[in-house]
Amino acid sequence: MAITQFKQIPRNLKAITARLVQDLSFARVYLVGGAVRDLILERPTKDYDLVVGSVPIPKLERWLADHGQVNLVGKTFGVFKWQPAGWAGEAIDVALPRTEHVSVGSGQYRDFKIQSQPDLPIEDDLLRRDFTINALALDLENNNLIDPSRGLSDIKKGIIRTVGKPEKRFKEDLSRTLRGLRQACQLNFKIEPTTLEAITLLSQKSSNGRRTGDWLVPREIIARELLKALQANPVMALGLFDKTGFIAQLLPEVETLRGVPQPPEFHSEGDVWEHTKLALGSFEVPEWREFFGKSKPSLNVILATLLHDIGKPVTIKTPLKDKVDRIRTDGHDVAGAKMVPDICQRLRLTSFTNPEAGQINTDTVTWLVQNHLLLAHGSPEIFKPATVYRYFLKDQIKGQELQQVIFADMHATRPHDGRLLTPKLTELQNRIKEVSKKLTSGKLKLLLSGEEIMKSFNIKPGPSVGLLLKKLEEAQLSSLVKTKRQAINYLKKQI
Repeated sequence: MAITQFKQIPRNLKAITARLVQDLSFARVYLVGGAVRDLILERPTKDYDLVVGSVPIPKLERWLADHGQVNLVGKTFGVFKWQPAGWAGEAIDVALPRTEHVSVGSGQYRDFKIQSQPDLPIEDDLLRRDFTINALALDLENNNLIDPSRGLSDIKKGIIRTVGKPEKRFKEDLSRTLRGLRQACQLNFKIEPTTLEAITLLSQKSSNGRRTGDWLVPREIIARELLKALQANPVMALGLFDKTGFIAQLLPEVETLRGVPQPPEFHSEGDVWEHTKLALGSFEVPEWREFFGKSKPSLNVILATLLHDIGKPVTIKTPLKDKVDRIRTDGHDVAGAKMVPDICQRLRLTSFTNPEAGQINTDTVTWLVQNHLLLAHGSPEIFKPATVYRYFLKDQIKGQELQQVIFADMHATRPHDGRLLTPKLTELQNRIKEVSKKLTSGKLKLLLSGEEIMKSFNIKPGPSVGLLLKKLEEAQLSSLVKTKRQAINYLKKQI
């Protein structure tokens, strides 16, 4: 099928492949996979994969090396990472047409044999791929689209469907189950029913299956797919991962939020699960832009929002059971924060880095969960300058992230009287501006260091030094001390 609308293909890529065809006269060069799908959808893409047919591996390798930097990634199946001369984008994957078959049928990540065959028809290469929307190739010489699995039709309908029978395709590589969920979130596509049924059937094995002591799907792959899905569409990701059983398998702490009641006078939105879902949806509401402009939530913010109330199921007290005045979850912020490091370690969440949304930092996510109730503990107008500095100005990136988690929690909290909580965030931002004016270039330089405090008061390293530093911080921000001598005299009275 001839396609004429691929205007987004970089000109230098077409020039490079034309040169390859010219120099290696029998070569057939195809752009394949996700890049073709994204070009059809007019989505930006950075990953360009090529399949080069009718050329032996040694000959192809020599040509690639003569026209850029090349690294042979898979010697047995002929995949090269190639950085063409003058190419500013990410390295291009170049492969020969390949077939694959399951070696033992375990579903373990890449537990299958791949064989490259220079003369293999491109259609056979495409039929080994995971989903129809990725089983596409574009002949770069004549713009002919090769589509043996009707992937173009599924793209137009917005459908994720496996190439061939879903259960068979997933059992070749169980990580494809997670990849399907992630791509549905990124593209806002629906998953075809039999494909979704197979993902659900295999979710437990995909999450926790092992073979010879190793995970069938490495934790790092799970982290990548989960975080990419959450970054693309947090609410849809939560729904799909829950519907298919992955939340129960991977994040039981989140699964337990369902059915946990909240005091209706403060939370008319429903149980903690519904509250969390609303919080994840807050990143797309118009009010978000009023507070944070065009900035998108980082992975730390998204994960902290997902986990911010996981302490509620373990701290809940009810009038009937515990003889309290109303439903209470006192201390759920601290209890939830204690659970975060285990989750991050268990799922290897820090292993994934995204250029746009950053990398999960366990300490930061823990801190965000622990402090998401900061505005519930008092009015921003009476916050001490040192409190404002410590939480929002000392590390302004973390301070911004904390504001965003607080916003998400407030947006999802619906008191029965209909009042909005987010105006408190406006008060906080005004207070931050007031305190910021007292700083030099947004930073506070303490008049005394920890060593100077220990020397001046003859005390040993320990918590007492940190306490005195905090007192000095407060005194400077309140303009009680302005010189070293004043600082020493002030702290002397605090000991």
